[in-house]
Amino acid sequence: MNLEKRLQWFFERKLIMLFLWEERFLNPMIADELQRLTVSGLLEDEDTLHLMEKIIPDLTTQLPTGMYFPVPISKALKHENEFTSELAMRFHYDFIRIDQHQKWSLREKYISGKVLALFESNLFFEKESELYFVEYWSDHRWDKCYLECEITPMRALAIELVQDEFKLQLNNQQTDSLDLDSFRIDKKERCFVLSQTYGEVMLADAPRFWLLNHLDESGSYFVFGDRLFPLTFSG
Repeated sequence: MNLEKRLQWFFERKLIMLFLWEERFLNPMIADELQRLTVSGLLEDEDTLHLMEKIIPDLTTQLPTGMYFPVPISKALKHENEFTSELAMRFHYDFIRIDQHQKWSLREKYISGKVLALFESNLFFEKESELYFVEYWSDHRWDKCYLECEITPMRALAIELVQDEFKLQLNNQQTDSLDLDSFRIDKKERCFVLSQTYGEVMLADAPRFWLLNHLDESGSYFVFGDRLFPLTFSG
């Protein structure tokens, strides 16, 4: 099995391999990051490749989901001579979890206050993996952690019309365009829309009420001027 197939195999089991290069943790499943790692030479180390291809797969049922760091695991293995789940866990990050109410938690403890504000202001979406992640500067490098989401962590605080284009004001303090053909309402009457850069976004109360006030009489279309945009209804 080649490296790309093995990384996909890990990904399907919710195990993500990250490599530190030039102060950033890179994911070789992402084309641009794979290219940077290829140039770095990190993916040519035989011990690291052997670890991912032959050693870790035998213990995947004993390893919790999350992010792992093959290079330091490989270096530690040279000194300890035996790969164990305890060794792997020294180089493991848990996923940050987002529940159905957009509550954030890590290791079963809710995240709030300044930490939550830090995470939300550094929230990104990876289109190739379709995963959200936080990335922020800490201890002389960029720290990165992926999210495991029951619902999108991205929230639209407002919708504004800017030069004939609707823009979303997001909880990560960014502005993004939206797809007017992508509005969705679920059975709890929560409203969602696709953004250009940050995946699916849930509307906060104010933009949600704005959307509901601009539906046609059937409640099936968003009305803007003389144009109708369909709504999708989901369970």
